[in-house]
Amino acid sequence: MKHELYPLTFHPIYKEKIWGGRQLERILGRTLPSGLIGESWDVAAHPHGTSVVDRGPLAGRNLSQLVEEYGEELLGPGRIPASGKFPLLLKLIDANDDLSVQVHPDDAYAREHGGEAWGKTELWYIVHSEPGAWIVWGLRSGVTKEQFAQAIEAGGQEILACLNKVPVQAGQIYPVSAGLVHALGAGCVVAEIQQNSDTTYRVYDWDRVDQQGKGRDLHVQQALDVIDFSPQAADFDYQLSRCTRFFSFQVLDKPQSAALDLRSGFQILTAVEGRAEVAWRGNVTELTVGQSCLLPAALGVCELKAEGQVLRSSLPER
Repeated sequence: MKHELYPLTFHPIYKEKIWGGRQLERILGRTLPSGLIGESWDVAAHPHGTSVVDRGPLAGRNLSQLVEEYGEELLGPGRIPASGKFPLLLKLIDANDDLSVQVHPDDAYAREHGGEAWGKTELWYIVHSEPGAWIVWGLRSGVTKEQFAQAIEAGGQEILACLNKVPVQAGQIYPVSAGLVHALGAGCVVAEIQQNSDTTYRVYDWDRVDQQGKGRDLHVQQALDVIDFSPQAADFDYQLSRCTRFFSFQVLDKPQSAALDLRSGFQILTAVEGRAEVAWRGNVTELTVGQSCLLPAALGVCELKAEGQVLRSSLPER
């Protein structure tokens, strides 16, 4: 039996990371598994994690199955990618320690070398930041490919001298297109919307080692292949324009009776401050703080009311 679609919420997929922590528990009230939890994949349909519906008639079904069964009813008219896969991935990240300095490939490089359908362009919304928190957002102006290759070989301070380190605060947005060198510093909790890809090339991991004294793998040649060394690479408008090729992102501030038009395609909502309610066809779906939901295109028009800020992510407008 094919059920009617409704706002879909999912069981979080938690990922333990060497740099993770427990902030999703403290800030968002999540019940976490044991360990250092670095990521929560909240809307995902990737081989490394696929979201499972947590309530309603479709509970227990995963997002990949729903894309295959409902197609344009879920994604929107003409919105089914050639790959047949759900195109976006929404996650929360808790950087209790510094993440590796890294870069992601574009679509062409990922298909040729990474085996994924897409590259990885993403955007960060800073949900929480501890005093003094920072990110690496691009290279310093003028750093060339040759200079950076030499710095990577030298390691340590030589690499750090090439990085553009930026202090951050809650509520800020940082677009991170394929090719931009980046890293989250300790004390950042972010919501990330990205292409549905999990390909990362690590350049530097702060000389970190595990209990066996072994460092994580680096991907220096792949990184040098894909890094954007253009003068405008760390320009906000340039980065944002590159991101908008792949997704649309908006922060809704305490919306009251905001109309959400889904007729051209699905939307993902993430309540980052307080509770939120989505009214649809005479029904109401509630979201707790930090929770995301996927609004299928078939719902037509919904209404959103929220106590605080809500992030809205979707495919680009056409």
